[in-house]
Amino acid sequence: MSLGKALIIHTKKDNRCDIKKILRRHGHEVIEEEISSNTILQVLNLMPHIILIDMDGEESVYLELCQRLKKEERSCHIPLIAVWGEEDSSKKFQWIEFGIDDYIQKPFDERELMLRVKNSLKLAKLQQNYSKTKKALKESLITINKQKIELENNLNMASKIQEALIPKSLGNIPNCSFFWQFQPSGKVGGDIFDVFMLDEDHMGLYAIDVMGHGVASSMLAVALSEFLILDVDRGSPLKKKISRSPYYEIISPLEVINYLNKRFPFTKYNHYFTIFYMVLNVKTGVLKYVRAAHPSPILIRDNGDIMELDGYGTPVGFEFTEGYEEKTVYLESGDHLIIYTDGLLELKTETGTALEYDGLVEYLEKEIQSSYHNHYLTYNLNKLAKTQEKLKDDLSVLEMKWVKFL
Repeated sequence: MSLGKALIIHTKKDNRCDIKKILRRHGHEVIEEEISSNTILQVLNLMPHIILIDMDGEESVYLELCQRLKKEERSCHIPLIAVWGEEDSSKKFQWIEFGIDDYIQKPFDERELMLRVKNSLKLAKLQQNYSKTKKALKESLITINKQKIELENNLNMASKIQEALIPKSLGNIPNCSFFWQFQPSGKVGGDIFDVFMLDEDHMGLYAIDVMGHGVASSMLAVALSEFLILDVDRGSPLKKKISRSPYYEIISPLEVINYLNKRFPFTKYNHYFTIFYMVLNVKTGVLKYVRAAHPSPILIRDNGDIMELDGYGTPVGFEFTEGYEEKTVYLESGDHLIIYTDGLLELKTETGTALEYDGLVEYLEKEIQSSYHNHYLTYNLNKLAKTQEKLKDDLSVLEMKWVKFL
């Protein structure tokens, strides 16, 4: 079995060539070629594993051959061993500069020759493996960059889809005015909210925060937004048909959350979410809500009093047996209701610390005393959020002011 193909190049073929005999004795396939103008083509046709140049002729011809072999892409990796007489050893540095990988002087020891051949082949193999690895790495980087561009494009599209689901205008809700902000921590986020009329008298509002803030969280948030529709013909969980006038029934917040808890189990989606869902009679101010582990919304009375909407509830998806608590609160004209996700509490203040709940209440107390009392109390929080270089979590803030006109 051949250990490798060796090519011997010299002035003329010589059946008595010691190098040829030694290489064959050690299991190498040996080919001899006379140096000529076609030597490069012969090398490329044979593609030997190693080339031994037995320099017994004009030195310049061998030097030129050496240079051409090392410049040719297909042969540059083939190790070259120069074989010369003792009288030529003074020129070895010149040959090394021209690309010779190794050399041996005549008369040489058989063991030394085979060690040099073995080492040259081993080094050439390592270089080939390195070149293959480098090429594969380059190809992988090209693939990764293409995938990165595709991922960026997909994320940009997903971001636009999610942004399109955030309300652009809420001016058609009687007796209610709104100010809101949505700021994901990345391209896409797990926050979603919406406000809509359930009928002429009742408004529905939900704010959802899906665990995490990446693509999977965003996809579930979008799915929830599509699921919480008002089309009773499609089986809306918010409103259902009945056989008597007015031929529909608004589903209570408690029933809605219980249904979501069964419809979106953690065991199926590997995600859970918090939600605040409320139904408000826009004419009377009667507000019913369920808070499923969502941060407690803050109700600011027109007289400046602050209270939490702290109904008990666990995250949706775990199907805990304790259930949820539906509560009722009565709004007074001029009241502000602030609904938010926990990303708001992680905002950095001017001192560099997290805002947290106490800081939020302190901020609101100052806003109540300021000239903004008759306007939106979260306006400066919006400005603060936009100054943050990188949010730790998705941030949503929805402020509602109820003023009884009807």
